[in-house]
Amino acid sequence: DYNHHRIVVHNSGTDDLDYAGWRVAGPEEFEQMLRKLDDAGVKYTRGTEAECEERSVLDLVKFLDPGDNPTEIYHGPRIDYHKPFHPGRGMHGRFLTGDQGLGHIILRQFDTAKAYRFYIDVLGMRGNIEYHLPVP
Repeated sequence: DYNHHRIVVHNSGTDDLDYAGWRVAGPEEFEQMLRKLDDAGVKYTRGTEAECEERSVLDLVKFLDPGDNPTEIYHGPRIDYHKPFHPGRGMHGRFLTGDQGLGHIILRQFDTAKAYRFYIDVLGMRGNIEYHLPVP
C-alpha cells in the first residue's frame, strides 16, 4: 500500500473515535460531495490548513454522521510510492489494500435505518450488510 497512512492514533486522553475519514477521487468529486451535504442539510466545517497538513490531504470537511460520529470527507491524500508498507510480522503473500482501503469499520448509531440511508443516499456508499450488536 502506498498511502502515507490509513489509521491515525491520537493521544487525546479519551477512548473515543476522533474521526473517520472517507476519500473521494478528486477536487471535482469533493465539490460534488459538498453539494450533496448541502442538499441533505448536513452542517459541516472546512478543515483548516493545519488539519489538512496533519492528515496529509489537500482538502477536507468535517461533520457528524447521524450517530454523532465525527466524520470527514477528503481528497488528495499523500501517496508515497517510494515507501510501500511492510508489515512488522511475517505474512504470506503481499499486503495490499488497493482501491478497497480499510475494509470494515464499526460505528455506533442511534437510528440504524437513518444512518444506513445517510451513508447510502448522501455519501454514496454501497453495501447491504448490517450488523446489530448489543452495546453494554
